[in-house]
Amino acid sequence: METIEGAHGIVNFSGNKVRVNLSMVSVETGDYVLVHAGMAIQKVEKKEALDWIGLFKEIEELRRGEK
Repeated sequence: METIEGAHGIVNFSGNKVRVNLSMVSVETGDYVLVHAGMAIQKVEKKEALDWIGLFKEIEELRRGEK
C-alpha cells in the first residue's frame, strides 16, 4: 500500500498505480493486500506477497516466450 486516503488507497501493481477500496480491510502504508475487482479483500504477509509476485513474473516470462 503506497498511500491511504480515507476508505481508498493506492496500490502499486508492478509499476501501475491503482486506486482501490479499503473498506473491507484494516491496513497501513507499506502493507501488502490481495485485490479483486478494485477492492482490497485481504491483508497479506510480506513473504507470501513476494512469493506471489515472483510466480506472476515467471508466468509472464513464460507467456512472452510462447509468442
